[in-house]
Parts: sequence; structure tokens; C-alpha cells
Amino acid sequence: MPQFGSKQGTFDDEVEFRSMSCAFCSLDLEKLSISQRQLHYDRHINDLDKQAEGSKSTPIVIDLIDESRQQSEYRNITPDPLRKKKSNGALPCMRETDPFWYVAQATPPPPSFTPGLIQLLRKGLLKNHARGQIRRAVLCYENVVHVNREPWDASWGCGYRNFLMACTSLVNQTQQPLYFPRLDSPLSPSIRNLQIWIEAAWKEGFDDEGRRELKKLVNTKKWIGTSDLWVAFVFRGIPAELVDFDLGTKSQEKASDQIIVNWVVNYFTPNQPSPEPADAYESLKISPIITSDKMPLILQHNGHSRTVVGYETDKNGITNLLVFDPSYCPPLEVRAAALAGFSRSSDAVSDQSPMLKRKWSETQNDQASGAGESSRGNRRPTPKPFSPIRNGLFKAKSSVTGDNGLDLITMIKKFRLEPKRLQKKKQYQILYFPMSAPLTDHERMQLKEVRSTKIS
Repeated sequence: MPQFGSKQGTFDDEVEFRSMSCAFCSLDLEKLSISQRQLHYDRHINDLDKQAEGSKSTPIVIDLIDESRQQSEYRNITPDPLRKKKSNGALPCMRETDPFWYVAQATPPPPSFTPGLIQLLRKGLLKNHARGQIRRAVLCYENVVHVNREPWDASWGCGYRNFLMACTSLVNQTQQPLYFPRLDSPLSPSIRNLQIWIEAAWKEGFDDEGRRELKKLVNTKKWIGTSDLWVAFVFRGIPAELVDFDLGTKSQEKASDQIIVNWVVNYFTPNQPSPEPADAYESLKISPIITSDKMPLILQHNGHSRTVVGYETDKNGITNLLVFDPSYCPPLEVRAAALAGFSRSSDAVSDQSPMLKRKWSETQNDQASGAGESSRGNRRPTPKPFSPIRNGLFKAKSSVTGDNGLDLITMIKKFRLEPKRLQKKKQYQILYFPMSAPLTDHERMQLKEVRSTKIS
């Protein structure tokens, strides 16, 4: 099967570098001196540190996690070599920030994590449909979080960031609640922890080919692909599947991209079709824009990967994929609108499943440490999921709670992947999650060799 891993190198050939633009706020820094740029990035990093620690101006509910877990999720590592590079132009923003966040957590999302984008996309798609521009669209599970790369992993981090996006869905979904403890313990998802996961899988005999090629992965900048992610998920007991597409074997190459598009459409389209409306009034209730319970999938080609979150079919019958690209850093106005929409949805509907999952995990930890009923009885209440309004980032009546003049039609273009762009590459690989029961130890041991379904 096509190999998408370290052998392709450590540089991403579709990195969208914005020359002299701030990686945090997209401000044009071209006219600033190097020292002024350093000061600008220092302020962002100081704000990040304050956000992680909590402050009086930004009240947050501290999550009930032990100190070692907190350090693992919000570690800030500054390798000595980077400290010495200030003289030749390295920016302080190159410091590693390697957290993991999902919507059920009580802490604010780190700057590279943006929840609420699925809801925002749905609003834009509805507007496009009202204008007659699209016929239909289907989106994935709405609590997937967009995770963008940062300067320190800009040229090699796409696979890791797509992994984190998948995990934000898998730990929060309710179809298979037992996925949560398998992903959360003993090491929760993060970029560096993923490297540890993969090396641990190698030690148990998984993916000998990948082990020979990568040799060492922990604390490196080696690029990984969907086959490496498959190894990590299967090793942790999460069912995952790979599909290989070889578009170079088709005689009509212009139509070959439809193979991938059709596969994605079949994946996201609900298995049970919507019932036929009984009358015109009932037909008005059927929305052409659907949010499904499907997990996002990861689309890989030589040099880059993206998370596919749905599709749209335009008025001419052309179907575009909707993607979360790790190289895309949402502008401030897009992030603000997404957070505001996420706040309204999280305040309106209280999903109890994250509480149950966290309590299940805590119970396992109590049993492992020998804690009795008295220990569990004295536990503080499980904190509510983070809300930007409740946690003080926005005021409830602020204009930020609306779209704040955001052009949703233009915004959608940043998430659209047209079929003609798929024609540029001949080999693709998709990683998806069938959402079956967690793998038993016996099933895991039968999957030590990477395998996939081939479509051509």
C-alpha cells in the first residue's frame, strides 16, 4: 500500500506560510523590527501562561486533575538549543506548548484549539443554501475541535495535529464511552505523548516496518502519517481502518478524484435516509444541512494531511470536501465567533456523558490506589464544561456573542477542498473510525502489522 510516514521526509510541502504574520493573531509584522516582533510574541506567550495558570481577570473552574497530569497537559518545554538561537533570528514563540483540550473540560481552550467551528460552518452553509448556492451538506460530530499548528511544529506537525483533532471527538462522543479511558490513561493525547504511544507499540511488536524506518521518534521532529496514527490508535484499543486510493491507475484521470469524493460522501451520509415529507409543511422541517454523529476522518497524501469534517454539494452538483487543515490558523474574528457559538450551545444543552466518563475514570483511579468509599464520598463535584461566557472570556451581552459582522460565506472558502485540487496527487490514504467496541487484547495482538483496504 502507499506509505505515508517518515520516509516522505520531515517537511510539509503544503504549509501555508504567511510571511511576517503572527502565528497567534495573524497581525502583519513585516514593518516591525526583530526585537519588536520578539516583544509581540512574548506578550502572546505571557497571556498563554496566565490563561493556563488562571487569573483574577479570567475566572475559571480548575479541573479536578492531579498535578502530574496538569504538568503533562500544559507543559512548556524550551530546549536549550532554541534559547541559544535568539542571536540569529529565532523567535521566542518557538517554545513548545503541547496541551490537549476537548469541550467537556472546564479550562479555557489553548490558543491553538478552536471549538464551535462546526456550528459556525453550519450557519454559513445554511446561508449559502438560502442563496441557492448549495443543495445539501453533511457535517461530522459537532464537538470536534480545530487544532492548528504552531511555529515550533509548523513544518512537521500536521499528522500530530490531525491526531489531536480526532481525539477531541473520540474522548467526548457517547457511542463508545469506553474509548475515553483508553485514550486518557496512562498518557493523555498530545504531540509528544503520541510519540511515546508509537514507540511503546513498537516495543510490543507493532509495525516493525515503521520501527525500522523511524528508529527513534520521541522528542524528534519526524513527520508521521496516517499509518503511524493507525498503529497508535489500535495499540490503545481504538478500532481504526485505513483505505488506500491509487488514482494513477484510472484511464480518465480527470474523473479519478470522484473516487475519493464518493467514498467520503458515503461515509458521512446517514445510513437511514430521511423520511419523505407528508406535505409541504413537513418538507420545510427537513434541513438540507445535516450534522451527523460520524467521527471526522483523516485524509493523507504525500506531504500533507487534513481532517475531513463533512462535504457540500453545490447548485451545479459538484461536491466539495469540508476540511480542518492544521496549517490554517483561524483569524481572531473567526475564533471569537466560534467560541461565542460554542458558549451558547454548551450553556443551552448540558451533556452528562463527559461527567459520567470522568467519574468512571476517577473510580478506576480510586480502585487502583486502594481508596475506599469515604474517599469518593468527599470528592468535589465534577466541574461543568468550559463556557466562554460563564468563565469570563466574553460578557453575555457583548457583540462578540453574535457573528460580529463575520462574512460566513467567505469564511467557508477556507474550509473547502475542491475535487480539482485532489487531482494534484495520485495516491491518498484515509484513516477512519468504525465506532465498534474497543479492541480486546487478543484483537489488538492480531493487528500488529499495518493493513488497509485498497481502492483504485
